[in-house]
Amino acid sequence: MEKISQGIDDLLVAYLEGSLNGDKLEKVKNRLNGSEELRHRLEVLKLIQQSLESNTLLHPSDNFTQHVMGNLHKAPTVSLLSPKNGLILLTGILIAMGIGASLVNTGVFDTLNGMLPLNQIKLPSGISTPALPSIPLSGKLIVNSIIALNIGLAFLLLDRTILKPLFNKRARMHV
Repeated sequence: MEKISQGIDDLLVAYLEGSLNGDKLEKVKNRLNGSEELRHRLEVLKLIQQSLESNTLLHPSDNFTQHVMGNLHKAPTVSLLSPKNGLILLTGILIAMGIGASLVNTGVFDTLNGMLPLNQIKLPSGISTPALPSIPLSGKLIVNSIIALNIGLAFLLLDRTILKPLFNKRARMHV
């Protein structure tokens, strides 16, 4: 199986277009007679050429062009949350963090200390059960982790919904 080079492809396209003459035309005909792959490639190129000739590019309507040109001066909107919704979400997150912090401070989660025994996990029969360790469980640590995640979410929400639009608006005013 021979690889067809770009030069041979160009010759086949020129043959299809009828722009070959003389020795080049005879060489291409001889090679086509001697190679099934070249004849197959010529058929593929014929199909491509017919497909390209039959399709014409469609021009957009005048209404479409006027609509696009009329909206070029408008800045695209990129924020998914409005500042109002961002403030409402941020307030809710801060309230949840305050409640969680006050509950941790009063010691509500101190009774959730202990060990999580992994040895009691039932595995399907036929699987050897290695000695699994026990994991210490601290309710205070879990709630503190949730509060820390809420703080990160609050900063992200503050940045995306309030600070970024504010600074973008200020930057556009100075331009």
